[in-house]
Amino acid sequence: MLTGLKSKSDLLFISQELNLPDGGTAQTLEVNLPLNTLERQVFVVTDIMVYYPNNYVGGSGVVANNTGDFSWSVSSTDLDSVLGSAQTGDISNPRVLAAGGGKVNIGATGEVVFREWGSAMASTGTPSDYLGIIATPDFYIRAQNNDVLGSANTNLQVRVVGYMAIASADTYAALVTQEVNSQ
Repeated sequence: MLTGLKSKSDLLFISQELNLPDGGTAQTLEVNLPLNTLERQVFVVTDIMVYYPNNYVGGSGVVANNTGDFSWSVSSTDLDSVLGSAQTGDISNPRVLAAGGGKVNIGATGEVVFREWGSAMASTGTPSDYLGIIATPDFYIRAQNNDVLGSANTNLQVRVVGYMAIASADTYAALVTQEVNSQ
């Protein structure tokens, strides 16, 4: 257990889906958390898993012998005001809990030849003590689909794992100040 925090729940699994249109414009989804701010309740993130489904295979309009890519981030603050329309966030940003991406190559007959993950892939599938702490009652999923494969839309599926905790007064004040001062 982290210093300044007292666990108040078992592990919780929050699953969300973000629809991504083709064309490289980042989409953002705000996910609300039921945090009680009067009790200084926070959400401790222990794992983030991301799934980008294989919706290219057999789809009408899929362009053979082509490549598409995607990127995503999960952050404690809304990055819309600090990022351009085609950016999703970088793991070096202290407000980004996890970020990653990948590339999909399509073969001559429309099948997926290989899928390659970017080096910034921070989703592990293995719980850790914590990836980050969310002190305000929301977090943000941001992603984009730079698809030139002919498939119109796809969905990014995200599962955030963590637990509710009560923070000491000084820890809570520091966490909220960090999230609110997003510039």
